[in-house]
Amino acid sequence: MDAEDEIDWCRALGLDRSEIPGLVVLEGSWWQRERNALRLARLDAVRELAFPEYHLGRRPSDGLAVLYSCVYGAPRAVEPVHVFGQLGTPTVVQIGSCGSLQPQVRTGDVVLADTAAIGEGASQYYGGQVSSSATPSLVDRAEEAFTSLGFRVHRGPHVTTCALFAQPPEQVAAWSEAGYLAVDMETSAVFSAARCFGMQAVSLLFVWDELLAGRSFLHPYTDAEQAAQARANAALMDVALDLVPLGPVPPGLVPPGPAAPPGP
Repeated sequence: MDAEDEIDWCRALGLDRSEIPGLVVLEGSWWQRERNALRLARLDAVRELAFPEYHLGRRPSDGLAVLYSCVYGAPRAVEPVHVFGQLGTPTVVQIGSCGSLQPQVRTGDVVLADTAAIGEGASQYYGGQVSSSATPSLVDRAEEAFTSLGFRVHRGPHVTTCALFAQPPEQVAAWSEAGYLAVDMETSAVFSAARCFGMQAVSLLFVWDELLAGRSFLHPYTDAEQAAQARANAALMDVALDLVPLGPVPPGLVPPGPAAPPGP
């Protein structure tokens, strides 16, 4: 991106160049109000930028600029990756929930995708074909973090779809037979867009429903299962924030350049 385009994007966002985030955290969820409250409580000095649902804050440990956005579905999820990838943000973390496709992957477990089969329509515009991949070193760090917290962690192939309610038993069985651990609505697109802009990317998902067993999100879950879901959900943001190492001058705290000129 040339300097003029950068100034235009910063002006449109209401963002100073010194505030370009070092980390973007995206979450695929219907429950935007609840997720915003939960995740933004982990950041300091939060404000919403000029684009709706783009929340900028600071990591409390060192002031790293972090962009959080609750974006449901692949077409929406690629937008902040596109915007901040162009501006030079180096890392994007996708968080959220998923549906299990294997009997050993249970409610409340954590799924880390090494690869994500592309079953959505956004990846193609970012060069994604068939599947997209996470950054292995980020998956390694996430696996270590969740394991140290006592979670059951499953790492391997994943699939992303674009039709939540169109997952009939025969489709679920086919995904399971193909070896996919779980399914969500954003991960493959986030990986594809991140690669297009040279960003590191990882997906941190906890298991909500067990699709192979015929247990969708509409089914009742025991108190113990709900507690496991809540515990895993609560851990996502903290792990995401810790994946970018601490440093004396981290990305997102670059020396200020000229401020974007005021809009008309």
